Amino acid sequence: MNLSRKRAILSIFCIIFATVGCTSGNEPDATAPATTDGHVKLTFWSHQEDAMVGAYKKQIDNYRALHPNVEIDYQSFPYDIYNPKLKAAYSAKNPPDIAEVFGTWVPEYSQNGLLAEIPDSENVKKAYYDAPIGGYTLNNKLYGLPLEYNIENGGMLIHPQMLKDKGIAAPPATWAELVEDAKKLTIRDSNGIKVKGFDFVSSDNITFTFLSLILQQKGTYWGEKDHVNFQTPEALKAMSTLKSLVADDKVADLTTFGGELDTSDYFYRGNSAMTYRGPWTIAAGLNNYKVNDFEYVPVPSFTTNPPTFAAESGWGVVVSQKSKQRQAALDFIQFMSQKDNLRTWNLDTFTVPAKKEVAEDPEFLKANPYMKTSLSVLSLGQWIGPIADRDFFFKQVNDNFQVIAAGQVSVEEGLKKIEKAVNDSQDQHK
Repeated sequence: MNLSRKRAILSIFCIIFATVGCTSGNEPDATAPATTDGHVKLTFWSHQEDAMVGAYKKQIDNYRALHPNVEIDYQSFPYDIYNPKLKAAYSAKNPPDIAEVFGTWVPEYSQNGLLAEIPDSENVKKAYYDAPIGGYTLNNKLYGLPLEYNIENGGMLIHPQMLKDKGIAAPPATWAELVEDAKKLTIRDSNGIKVKGFDFVSSDNITFTFLSLILQQKGTYWGEKDHVNFQTPEALKAMSTLKSLVADDKVADLTTFGGELDTSDYFYRGNSAMTYRGPWTIAAGLNNYKVNDFEYVPVPSFTTNPPTFAAESGWGVVVSQKSKQRQAALDFIQFMSQKDNLRTWNLDTFTVPAKKEVAEDPEFLKANPYMKTSLSVLSLGQWIGPIADRDFFFKQVNDNFQVIAAGQVSVEEGLKKIEKAVNDSQDQHK
């Protein structure tokens, strides 16, 4: 979802890999050189996003300086066509040696034996946070290396001057303070809300906030057989709280939901005082809107428990099991994941590190002080779980939240509809 840095809006297509089949016993020799003179050629695909393309090219140049016998044919594709193109390549049994993938995509490949296992995966996993590594893991084995922590929780954009103008001395420290401050900050005119006090109404953050409120009550949303369970007291309270922010507290509304602009765009245009959004949106403010009169601060926990949250596994790299140069391909992605190289990649792409030693490196924070809030909560995140169809899951939560907030169905009825639809989808993908 890195087109315009809107990384979470994924186009997950329901292509069944049954026609691809699992790997056979006649595997290519992964250690065989491409030519008799030792020259190795690898293909590497990614989606097109300026910062990431530039960061990958830098990594390739640095690797080739150390391995001049390795040629890497790097190709990038528009995001809208990249995922189906990659699936088609795997279906045709002609995938690139190395591919950039979003963590949510990985299970479709790993479950069908299409990806190479990362050597010493049991120990390698320990170097990463739980949330980003989750999607790349199958049966305790690792089938790719995450490059970033795709976090949408834990921090929010605020306009300090707007808080000051309303007599609010500091960002809210509790959920109750958040709601009260949001009420004070909301500005209305004859057309409705002019400045939203606390905007969380985006296609990502409705779902992520809902799940985080469940977890912060020490609840869970997964039941048996990869089914969700939204019939718990924690789920009911979480959804009721989100409804109240719109219907009762009236600190946000649905007027811009589903439009072309992101909630962060409206924030940088002055249309919200506090906006719940991931740290990737900071770059848009600095680079696109050329503003710096904002801060990225912690969102207080819904309870007295730590602000735990769920996160998807973000962008990373995998190696095809059928690659004729599997060992060289694995060596390249392991090179990218070395501390100094990965730190450079995260800084170049303005992404949150998935690897602990990079996130905990004082030099990373020194180079990117805006990441302070996010770095402080990475250990509190957990993998979102085995969602079979990411887009469908989020759509069910978003669609039903809208009718719940509008009072067209009760919270209880809306949660039942979400649960049934998601679980039916989960079953269809087994």
